[in-house]
Amino acid sequence: MNEPLSRPGIRWLFLAFIYFVMASASFSGFFTKWQFREDMPVLFATNASLPAMVDGTAERPYVYRQLLPLIANSIERALPISVRDHATAVLFDKKRNYHPIAEFYPNAVDARNPQYALRYYLIYAMSFASLLLAMFALRAVCIDMQPNRVAATLAPIAFAAILPLILTVGGYFYDPPELLFMAIAVWFSMRGRVLWLIAITALATLNKESFFFFILTLFPFLRTRFSVKATLAVQCVLLVVAGAVNVVIKLKYAHNGGGVVTYHLMENLVFLIHPSSYIGFEYNYGIPMTKGFNVINIVLVAALVRTAWGKLLPAVRQHLKIALLVNVPLFLAFCYPGELRNFSMLNVGFVITICVSIAAYLDRSYRALPAAAVPVGAAPESTVPAVAESVSAHTAIP
Repeated sequence: MNEPLSRPGIRWLFLAFIYFVMASASFSGFFTKWQFREDMPVLFATNASLPAMVDGTAERPYVYRQLLPLIANSIERALPISVRDHATAVLFDKKRNYHPIAEFYPNAVDARNPQYALRYYLIYAMSFASLLLAMFALRAVCIDMQPNRVAATLAPIAFAAILPLILTVGGYFYDPPELLFMAIAVWFSMRGRVLWLIAITALATLNKESFFFFILTLFPFLRTRFSVKATLAVQCVLLVVAGAVNVVIKLKYAHNGGGVVTYHLMENLVFLIHPSSYIGFEYNYGIPMTKGFNVINIVLVAALVRTAWGKLLPAVRQHLKIALLVNVPLFLAFCYPGELRNFSMLNVGFVITICVSIAAYLDRSYRALPAAAVPVGAAPESTVPAVAESVSAHTAIP
């Protein structure tokens, strides 16, 4: 008990450090590929760059994702002019540590624009913080879904590592907050925290309007706390809140270019039936890797689901089924072909699936411990489960 790792504060410090490093690597992998979409006018003949988003001139439906731009604009307006000017001057100082985005990401050209630099850095910080907090929220969800705390700790790390691979064809500053809000919504649903759910719903919908549909997938988790009637009542309230936010934001930007949604049904069907769609590769972390719908990715996901499906709680299985029924039609009709990130309603369930798969592997590993690993004088059949329980639930994981 005198060892440092026996102390909760030290264990949490290690956990926070490891999650911070992993979130940093993951966010850098995303930002290296996409920045804050300075390339949008060139690639897609539309404008959803950060200056357009914070000015409210971006095209629909991108302009609807206003949570972080609204916060950044509010912070900049609240700062005294002298403080604002000093912060901008620091960001353009010749010392490289004062302007890391402009220094390390040459394609992030909007970070060098004095009119937007401060807000660019604010949104960069909020987007990264959302990813870091999402890892902790996902860990909390995983702990609720199964008893192995080691697996619950490792699953968000694994998901963060592959996140840049999921952000294929596109990636935006509102993607990490979307993951955070979905994880928190599941966690609150499992605990029956209705008032907190209402607040999260308003913020999440302001971040991305599709959260309206994610509410439908919360039914199985709410049902663990409430009757069917009460669960449906809670969902109706959440849908009303999300719908009201959607209406307000759509009315505000009704005169922007673009449309309420973008239609890609035919392109998606062509993409899905073409064999080349399943052998694509792209660079992630500076290394060529499988892209999106690559057959290798499909096989890996299928293996994870097959391993974990029977071990998932019924509520998780129901959540994934509802998410598929909701997300797949939306993806086919409105999402750009091959844009894997738009299966985001499945992300929380996918992390739980990873967690349960890791737990199953660890359980088999513990049971296969060699005789040399069994303490002298202990019966192997009684010791291995104890070792597994100790390692997975208490010893080194907060």
